[in-house]
Amino acid sequence: MDQFQNKLIVKEEAYENGFFPKVPKVGKRGAALILSGGCNDDIVVNERTTSKQIRQGKYTQLVEISTVPYLKEIRFHSPSRETHYFFDVYVKAVIQVNDPLIFYDNRNIDVDAYFENLFSLDVRRITRGYSILDFEGMDVELTNKLSSYNTVDESTGFKYQISAVDATPGENAQEYVQKYGKQMLDAEIKKKARQLADIYTCSFEDAIKTEVAEGKLTEIEAIMKIQEYNNLHFQEQIRRLDEMREKDLLTDSEARRFAIPALGNLEATKTIGQVEPETPQDLEVDEFYIEDEEK
Repeated sequence: MDQFQNKLIVKEEAYENGFFPKVPKVGKRGAALILSGGCNDDIVVNERTTSKQIRQGKYTQLVEISTVPYLKEIRFHSPSRETHYFFDVYVKAVIQVNDPLIFYDNRNIDVDAYFENLFSLDVRRITRGYSILDFEGMDVELTNKLSSYNTVDESTGFKYQISAVDATPGENAQEYVQKYGKQMLDAEIKKKARQLADIYTCSFEDAIKTEVAEGKLTEIEAIMKIQEYNNLHFQEQIRRLDEMREKDLLTDSEARRFAIPALGNLEATKTIGQVEPETPQDLEVDEFYIEDEEK
């Protein structure tokens, strides 16, 4: 594997060994010192390290490694239930060097690729069970799964803790998700409109009664409005009957049969209200159509 700069390796410098080598000073917080490049295995310098041990190992290099926890953000794609669309998965983890010697042996490892491979098998298994159109609860399942991992990785010398997991539809799915969302919103708006339409009455009298109940009209005002409406409605019916008679679509007898019930409803409304509204036309329909029949 090609070497690259590892940010956790603070410094690597030549170490002067000899008959009486100087033991590197330890105790720096958040740092580990390693002696390497000798004939013996690399060692971590601590309070028990002796000059004899260093001389025997013939170490030629001193390495300082950061052991301070740091935040690592990893992003990768994971397939959804719709195999041609994917989720963008974001994992935030707190990582720390736990075993400096093992870490230094693996210093050229690509940490992002390593943790992506570590997580991806379970992440992919979970995301495949969710649609990009409905993935509620997926983040919780992912977090629970990844948090259950052994947080000490003996193969790399790391220990880690998952702090956050997030998954959203990938870029290739955004247009599809937005289109679906608009369709769902339009459908919801239409549904609400139908529900509201069902609430409202188509009856003029019921609408007037509602205004009375809301205190917008007095009972007398309501009765007058209903009678006025019925008068206009009756006059419109007579007008249409006349048009149909003139076009020979109705006989006088048929028109009379249609008009009399309507006149009866109008008179009933007057009786209930005990108010005689002024009408622009004479409502004696019987005499009108009888005269026409005699002609």
